[in-house]
Amino acid sequence: MATGPRLDVVEMAQAHEANIRRRTLLAVGLTAGSLVTSGLLSPAATAADHHGQDAAVGPNGFAEAGLPINRALAGGAWTDAPEGFAGVADHGRAGTSGGAGGQLVHASTPDQLRAFAKSPAPLVVILHGLLTFPQYEKLTVTANKSFLGAGEGTTVVNAGFKLINVSNVIFRNFTVRDSYIPGDFAGKRPDNDRDGIQMDTCTHIWVDHMHFTRLGDGLVDIRKDCDNVTLSWNVFSDHNKALGEGWTQNVVTRLTLHHNWIRNTHQRNASLDNTATSHVYNNYLEDISSYGMLGRNSALLVVEGNYFRDVRNPLHHQGPGGELVARDNTFEQCTGNTGQQRGTAFDPAYSYQLTPTAAVPGIVRAFAGPLGGTEPEARSVITVALDGTGDFASIRAAVGAIRSNNPGPVTVLVQPGTYHEPAVIWGDRRNVTLAGATGIASDVVLTNGEGVSLLVAADGSAVRDLTVTSDAAQDGDVLKTTGRNVSYTNVVVLNGTSG
Repeated sequence: MATGPRLDVVEMAQAHEANIRRRTLLAVGLTAGSLVTSGLLSPAATAADHHGQDAAVGPNGFAEAGLPINRALAGGAWTDAPEGFAGVADHGRAGTSGGAGGQLVHASTPDQLRAFAKSPAPLVVILHGLLTFPQYEKLTVTANKSFLGAGEGTTVVNAGFKLINVSNVIFRNFTVRDSYIPGDFAGKRPDNDRDGIQMDTCTHIWVDHMHFTRLGDGLVDIRKDCDNVTLSWNVFSDHNKALGEGWTQNVVTRLTLHHNWIRNTHQRNASLDNTATSHVYNNYLEDISSYGMLGRNSALLVVEGNYFRDVRNPLHHQGPGGELVARDNTFEQCTGNTGQQRGTAFDPAYSYQLTPTAAVPGIVRAFAGPLGGTEPEARSVITVALDGTGDFASIRAAVGAIRSNNPGPVTVLVQPGTYHEPAVIWGDRRNVTLAGATGIASDVVLTNGEGVSLLVAADGSAVRDLTVTSDAAQDGDVLKTTGRNVSYTNVVVLNGTSG
């Protein structure tokens, strides 16, 4: 395990940030190993065994689920209560406690999870193992619930959660994945409303240390006058639309996004429409192909200490009204809008820990997402097929399954079909070959309706035996190359140019 010198924790107080509890100064390039050896992490409590259905031993079920207890670092990676607006007293609640104090139950099947989610009683629901739904479901969730993944590896497949006019719900420490409808990357099919979490008119919701990936529509949609919401230490990956807030003209939503890792996505990272206050800090965004954080209309945004790497249009505000305060953000290899200050927005109405921006990538990579991490396993061949016979059904997902700075060559082998998506071989995925499986270029078609259909940004890439086009003829590039030493063999370009 890599180690580094011990790092000093320095308390800082600045007049314009008097509401911040403390700042922890960390070295650039901090690794997980140096965090542990530095003493910035305190020991975690051990997990209690579970025996069927019983009363919660602890007040919140975190120990019973095997979650770290009282473990803190810069930004508080594992806390017992939410930081941000989900922890603010309002709407008759002191904060967000989920099912704390209610019955503790265990769900290891879809039927059990479905029943517990819609139960009228307060519950701490501990999820176990792989819960795969044969047909997509959006599970109805009632108030006063905690959904906690047990230890490492808990996963919900082909399902999501729907919250309508409920309050006081916690999601922690599991993955929601794979409800993608092949060929519908845009999520426009009438039957595609396959969100990971959809909340309408809800208050006091805390989503923490989750992983959302390869779903049908939005990963998380915060809609229709929600309030007191915190999304913290989550991973959002390999998808089109990550995070959307809005669907209303009412300016009431108060939202905190902190220490999330958003990677290999296209848009809504996040899209914040008419939020009364959106506090967005210490998030790490990388490999994003359309736009990053976007304030819309009357939204008030404070965006601070975020790290953007290889993001198109990383920060912007558009529409009438609204204000944006942007400070201490880092933009590495980014293009387009980087956030023009407009107005004074607001001062966050709570204390919070702000990690120095240079340390954000290392800390978020090390601690965001469920226990066990979200880095893909190493592999040399990844298959893509629209009929379900491949490893994945989209090229975006296949590229996401390649490790950043992969040590060896990787082949993405694409079966016949038309892939409606903007495909990108990111600059940190080197020596990747993207190839049609049959050797006939017309068998594999990459297309989309918004410009470049294939961007090759990685050095040493090879593309062969496929067609790159657009849904309609255009004057610009449909195939674009920014990497060095890229080779093309038997690649047909239609309805546009290559450059």
